[in-house]
Amino acid sequence: MSSQSYETRLNEWREQIDLCIKDELRSSIYPEEFKEILDYALFPGGKRLRPVLFLEWHSLTAPPDERALKFACAIEIMHCYSLVHDDMPCMDNDDVRRGKPSLHKKYGEGKALLAGDALLNMAYRMLAEAADTENRMVLNRLVSYFGGDGGIIHGQYLDLYGNASDINELMKMYAKKTAALISVACVTGYLFPMYSFDLNISDILNYVDTTERMGADRFADPQSAAAVLFGETIKFGVSFGIAFQIYDDLSEYISGERSDGTTVIDYMDLEEAKKLLNEYLNLAISTLDNYYDADTRYIREIAKSIVIV
Repeated sequence: MSSQSYETRLNEWREQIDLCIKDELRSSIYPEEFKEILDYALFPGGKRLRPVLFLEWHSLTAPPDERALKFACAIEIMHCYSLVHDDMPCMDNDDVRRGKPSLHKKYGEGKALLAGDALLNMAYRMLAEAADTENRMVLNRLVSYFGGDGGIIHGQYLDLYGNASDINELMKMYAKKTAALISVACVTGYLFPMYSFDLNISDILNYVDTTERMGADRFADPQSAAAVLFGETIKFGVSFGIAFQIYDDLSEYISGERSDGTTVIDYMDLEEAKKLLNEYLNLAISTLDNYYDADTRYIREIAKSIVIV
């Protein structure tokens, strides 16, 4: 994509993402009735934030190709599976998702459970098909980590059973439940076009804990260009991901919606929460200054889109 307005670029990414996901669903051999259920879970697709971030971070180095698009869509499908399961009565028990009945309300719990399983399986198959080099296979392990014990599932467990005692505990939960998949979209997008990078799997998986010490100082050789930029990419993803969840909390609160779960408003008033949102957002945006000649303007626009004044 050449230089263009932010909205035009965003719409073009979303069109490509939706076409890729539709093609993947169409090529599956599930019964047509079940495909309709999966389609209901996947469309309309909301913001498509995670695959768009992957494609934008990829674009800092090279234009995304078909394999990159498939990898980005796999991350989005993983996100959709997590929403299906999160909405179920045994989890968050939400009746509405993206302005329509949640999947289990529309089709029943059994079909919703199977749909979530199918989407996760589809995501991993797409990751495997996109990974045509040894380095890209390492990135698959990274997605698995952020989707499981290092991210989504760990975060959901903390949300259900952790009983956050203060705002710091809540931010740790947000870092895993919400920010982890946003982080992995940014990091894998940045690394995907590189034929080689001087980070091994131990470096990559040892970035934890994301809410404490983030950045290049987590690596043995912080002067390594790959370590520095990898650390800054994680810092962006975690900071923006937490800001995004706070933004979601505040949007619900301002609109008068009542959340059954714990949110930032349970620990501070609205103005304090806005300040916290902006602190995380400013930290995310500040990391982009380290990419020197790279054109980060579209990533900055994405970050600025969640400002609440």
